[in-house]
Amino acid sequence: MGEAAEGAEGEAAEGADAVRIHMVPPCRLIVRATAGARVIGKQGASIKAIRAHAGAHAVRVLQDELPEALKRRQECIVMISCGEESTLRQAVSMVLDRVFDRSGLPDAADRDRERPHVLDVIVPERAGGGIVGQGGERIRAIIEELGCEVQVSREPLAGIAGHKRVKLLARDRNPIEAALWRLQSTLKELVGTEVLTPEHFELREALLSEEDQLRLKARNDAEAAGRGEVPLRVLLGQGEAATVVGKLGANVARLRDLALVSIDDAESPPFDPAERICSAAQATLAQRLRALRLVLGDLATRNAAIAREEDSAQERTPEGLRQVQVRLLFPGDRWDELAPQLETERQSFPEVTLDIQEPQVVFGQPALLRSIGLSGPEEAVALCGWRLHKALEPWELPEPPPRSERTEEEERPKGKGKGKGPAGPRIENAMAGRTESVFPPARPREAMPPTTADTFPRAADAYRDVLYRADGGSALGAQPMLIAVRDFRIAKYLASEAGIASKAGVKLLARPSEAGAPAILEIHGPVEAAATACYFVQLQLWLEGALGKE
Repeated sequence: MGEAAEGAEGEAAEGADAVRIHMVPPCRLIVRATAGARVIGKQGASIKAIRAHAGAHAVRVLQDELPEALKRRQECIVMISCGEESTLRQAVSMVLDRVFDRSGLPDAADRDRERPHVLDVIVPERAGGGIVGQGGERIRAIIEELGCEVQVSREPLAGIAGHKRVKLLARDRNPIEAALWRLQSTLKELVGTEVLTPEHFELREALLSEEDQLRLKARNDAEAAGRGEVPLRVLLGQGEAATVVGKLGANVARLRDLALVSIDDAESPPFDPAERICSAAQATLAQRLRALRLVLGDLATRNAAIAREEDSAQERTPEGLRQVQVRLLFPGDRWDELAPQLETERQSFPEVTLDIQEPQVVFGQPALLRSIGLSGPEEAVALCGWRLHKALEPWELPEPPPRSERTEEEERPKGKGKGKGPAGPRIENAMAGRTESVFPPARPREAMPPTTADTFPRAADAYRDVLYRADGGSALGAQPMLIAVRDFRIAKYLASEAGIASKAGVKLLARPSEAGAPAILEIHGPVEAAATACYFVQLQLWLEGALGKE
């Protein structure tokens, strides 16, 4: 697929003088297939009416030509492109009339019920920093001045190269439309400063690597044999479901950047009528793991808020370590494939408790779904869920993606003419070794106690005790903590992509190996923060070792 952005104008030169005619950036929206059908209208009546006002080629709805990743999510792209900004505004307004039209809902109660307005806008990845603004000032201004929530997706647009989503959420349409024109104004500004060119607005299908093509073929073959993708299903209580949806649907909107996500009533029996099922499907297992991490994070935040109401003096637990309890649902007819993995999970994740539901019978037939309860630290629970799904989907990547803790700083453009740098090494390539020892600094410190057979909270306490003794009881951490690792790539990964520094509140530096000595990861910060960082380092390396045993 290669759709060039319409409305782009070049330069006209007459004699020695050149006149630059700036393009009007096109407006590209991602909408559900049903909304796209409303834009087209019966026998094309709606889109013909829009084109009559804005031009013969002003509006296009892309469906069949989209990559499979978008079609599987039941989404389409509406492209609005005009040479004049006033005409573009009129065309966009007419498109939004159709997108937000709820007159076709079958139930009058659904039509009258207050629903949040959500709109996904496609922007070039290179525009992400300009949209966020210095220190997030532009997004903050939209939120505070217009009353519209803005979410700039961290994920690239599925199947489309060089683009991402910006999600707008509000109770009413007017803030959404005002925020949309703020974004369009920013794109126009970036075009004027040559940060963006017409080529950046071209929609091109992302090319799959040979490895990805092989995985896709294996997936399609498995689906043809009835052993395809298993949607990630989380069984939620009534209060939990409200948390996962979030205010104005903001939390579930993040999930929908990753997969086809729905939250539906659970069938009763065998489930309680008040329970809901959050399902994430039509995405890679890596994307579904990211969705599960977000769900667990929302539930852990809810639990922490409840706990603080009961005990205001309770200490905050870093993200990834908070205790969570969740029930995942798996198809009963594939239990024979899953059963051997359950004992492996108990051994690989001793800190996670598994509660396996007995088979249920509904109206004389085995229940379609069977639950597995997982409780423990949120990241360990997420990875345990990933491994259970991996047992049913062997074609997926052999290792889980690392947790991503990117900040707004990483979204900013680094300057004119500079694009996004190459991605860092994935955890499955970088994490080739384990922590061997604590490399002694000028003032020797004791080696870290072994922790792989211990629980992680106790391991963090052990690190803290070691560091306090090494610093003579001081909490300031006068000496950096030095950890020896086999590979400099591991040290670089831990110091940057793993997000340990931001989570623990420390500074991390990676030093290459010298004269046969191992590479070094330096941890600078107070003892308490350094102990937390040591835990996160050990967590990453321990998980890699456990997963590598497969």
